[in-house]
Amino acid sequence: MTRLQQLQETMTLNQLIISDEMMVKYFTGHHFHVGERMLALLVKKTGTPLLFLNSLFSAPHDIETVCFTDSDDAVQIIMDHLDAGTLGIDGNWPARFVIPFIKHYDIADASSELEQIRRIKDANEIEIMIAASHHNDRIMEEMKAIIRVGMTEKELAAIVLQKQSTAPLEGPSFEPIVVFSENIADPHGVPSDRVLKEGDAVLIDMGGFYKGYASDMTRVFFVGSNPEIEKIYDIVRRANEAAIAAVKPDIPLSDVDKAARDVITDAGYGPYFVHRTGHGIGIETHETLDVSAANATLIEPGMCFSIEPGIYIPGVGGVRIEDLVNVTNGGVNVMNAFPKEIQRL
Repeated sequence: MTRLQQLQETMTLNQLIISDEMMVKYFTGHHFHVGERMLALLVKKTGTPLLFLNSLFSAPHDIETVCFTDSDDAVQIIMDHLDAGTLGIDGNWPARFVIPFIKHYDIADASSELEQIRRIKDANEIEIMIAASHHNDRIMEEMKAIIRVGMTEKELAAIVLQKQSTAPLEGPSFEPIVVFSENIADPHGVPSDRVLKEGDAVLIDMGGFYKGYASDMTRVFFVGSNPEIEKIYDIVRRANEAAIAAVKPDIPLSDVDKAARDVITDAGYGPYFVHRTGHGIGIETHETLDVSAANATLIEPGMCFSIEPGIYIPGVGGVRIEDLVNVTNGGVNVMNAFPKEIQRL
């Protein structure tokens, strides 16, 4: 059964439009970079799905396509193929496209129906994601051998970028974060000209695409000794491990967040854990499945998400330790394997 057939079997609406380019890629296998132009995949409960695509872009051979030009009224062309009543749309369709439909149809948010399928990875997807994570392990080990006193954050980030862009990888899944000591206090720190010196901590948060799927991992290394950040490291490592141990089918994602947050709070650093514990991942680096106190979604086998607790103390530094996990029938599998014990350079 194709993903589109699976959607047709499970959808509660009679018709819906998928417009997000990554969602279209997921359901069709084709990635269209149309910029500001209209892209729409019309799926009805019965019948053949229709792709509406500007003629500037090559139409696929394996899906029925309705082409239009910049001079055509693309909205009207789509309306000519719709049935009366309710129209489901995904939540990422720009308002300039949605507003004309509001005048003629009852609009329903179909995002949850689409995400329900996409959030459960099949065996082939998980196999690819594990391989992607193993490439991330390899690059992290290579970086460990490269890091030297006197190098800058920017220099190390450039090396990560080059490695994530070298076959068999297809490019970085996000801009790598390489920051030292006090700069780690910013969870999304940008590499700077800060020079590495003895006693520094080095955070590397990186990922790459492999066969269309993203990896993502964070580790912290120590150049010599830094007792203050090493103390934080031990707490974050225990929080990471507690969260992973909490992952099992049929419990809410919020319980996983709580498992990590309790460790950090009990150690007296609760106010310094300033973000969710994790995010979904797949063909995009950040997908739904927020591992947060606000998400009561029940965990199911096939889900894949990150576990990345952190402590961030302004003026001092911080630590984040991130792994990717996939949920199994019996519990959880950690997809990457790079060690989490303190690594000294």
